[in-house]
Amino acid sequence: MATHNYNGVGLRNVGSYQISGRPWVSGSTAQAASKTKMFLFPFVARAVTVFNVSGSGDVYVHFVSGTHTQDFSATDFAAKDETSTVWTGHHYVPVGAGGSIEFVSKCKQIFVTTSNAGASDYRVMAELTNIPTGSMYHLTGSGLTDGVVGTNVQGSSESNYGNGGGTG
Repeated sequence: MATHNYNGVGLRNVGSYQISGRPWVSGSTAQAASKTKMFLFPFVARAVTVFNVSGSGDVYVHFVSGTHTQDFSATDFAAKDETSTVWTGHHYVPVGAGGSIEFVSKCKQIFVTTSNAGASDYRVMAELTNIPTGSMYHLTGSGLTDGVVGTNVQGSSESNYGNGGGTG
């Protein structure tokens, strides 16, 4: 008699990411300049899209805090720490006014920081898996928390992903 083992949902279970995710939507209206907000998902996301719906000013999306605050449970917003490797290592993606960006990447949280230009409105939409967030490891390392290592041929800095810094 054949035996079938069902492994269930998990970080390394391909089926957990192949199905359409459950929608999760949040955001912020008039988030003050240079403030960071953490969005903690109820389950691991398979994809996250951030829409900058404000008329002016960029928002910056990143996977590590970039603030002095490590515990966001007591506050909605934290002040940006300019000395954090998120900022000095360019480990963020700017989203211009009226723009959007999608990350097809597993994560349990993201951070959105407003520019120095003023308040911003944005929305966050995630496609959630059934994977509990407790299964997700802490995101760290090259491209997330390490400082700038290489310089591309155009002269702008980028992280070294093991390829000598790339050629841009």
